[in-house]
Amino acid sequence: MKLTKEFRKAVRSMAILAVGVAVASALPLAASAQQVRANWSKDAPFAQYRTYEWVPSEATNHPFYRQYVGGYVNYALTKKKGLRQVTAAQNPDLYVTYHFSTRDVMDWDTYGYGFGPGWGWGGGWGWGGWGWGGMSYYQSRPTPRVMGYLTLDLIDAHTRKIVWRGEAIQNDVTKSGNAEEKQVAHSVYKMLDRYPPKMKHD
Repeated sequence: MKLTKEFRKAVRSMAILAVGVAVASALPLAASAQQVRANWSKDAPFAQYRTYEWVPSEATNHPFYRQYVGGYVNYALTKKKGLRQVTAAQNPDLYVTYHFSTRDVMDWDTYGYGFGPGWGWGGGWGWGGWGWGGMSYYQSRPTPRVMGYLTLDLIDAHTRKIVWRGEAIQNDVTKSGNAEEKQVAHSVYKMLDRYPPKMKHD
């Protein structure tokens, strides 16, 4: 099935929306190192999906990750999920695309000491009831970090609608290439552990 310009434009729009939603939802979260979640269409025929094709996405400001994401997604889908990667001429069941974005975040660490009013040694200790009326010293220090947002979309090739979306939010993207690859692998595998979704039957 040939991908039209309109469809490619729609994929880019979905990518921008996905990254925006991930950024907005992750801003209050600073405690956990990584968060992974997945959403899906309850009406999608997941048992019938057997093949997939990649759809390129331009919604990434971190090209370094391109060398990792595709390989780990392919491995997870083919080796762990039993899907087969095909070309457009072979009429795939799913289109696969991913979006990655980073955001610079500044944390502020506050440290110091303080004594409350009336703190001191009492008269019985030998200091005649002398005490401080209150003294404190605090200082804040900025600590920069980079948050990463990876979104993986599976799109029904016939309806052109997203049927499954996985999102991974990395609280601190490291600078080491080896560590970045491990982060990508962990994110991809953890997301796709939720595919296909376990449907609840009434």
